[in-house]
Formats: sequence, structure tokens, C-alpha cells
Amino acid sequence: MLTRIAPLLRAAPRLQQSRRMGHAVPAHWKPIRQICEENKAHMNFLPVPEGSWQEAYNKQQSKWNRLLALSVLSVVVTAVALWQTGSIYLHTAPPLRNKKKE
Repeated sequence: MLTRIAPLLRAAPRLQQSRRMGHAVPAHWKPIRQICEENKAHMNFLPVPEGSWQEAYNKQQSKWNRLLALSVLSVVVTAVALWQTGSIYLHTAPPLRNKKKE
């Protein structure tokens, strides 16, 4: 008995779906390309490179190099200022000579 009903039970969901959809795309649906272009999410809206990549690369690298040099300079100036004001204690060893008693 179950072997006769099983094919019908398997086909029932597919029959329901085909009855709802009608095997065609509804008239109000849009293609994916049209939706992407309306939302400006298509490759046609990506920026187009122009000019030499080497010039842009060199300009960016010079900016990063200036930033690096300024950072190193500021660290050195700060360390020297802290050292001269006595704010840095580097845990140096105590003097190894005995003090003279007077």
C-alpha cells in the first residue's frame, strides 16, 4: 500500500509549486542585471583606472615614507627629552665603588 502512495507523496510538493508559479516568471519581476544597474551595484559603475600606476604608486610611497620619517623623529625627540629631564629610569646597576667615609 505504501509503495503505491509514495510516488504521489513525492510529487505533491512539486505540483503545488508549479500551480503557484505557473512555470513562468511573473510579469513584475526584473532581471538581475537591471536590478544591479538601478542600485549602481554593477561592474559598469566601478571606477576606471587612468594614468600611470607607477606615478600613483610613487606618490603614495613618498607619503608613507614622510610619515615614517616623522614618526621616527618624534620618537627620538621624545626619548631624548625624557632622558634629559630624568623622567626615564632604565634600572641601571648601582655604583660598584664604596663611598669614602669622611
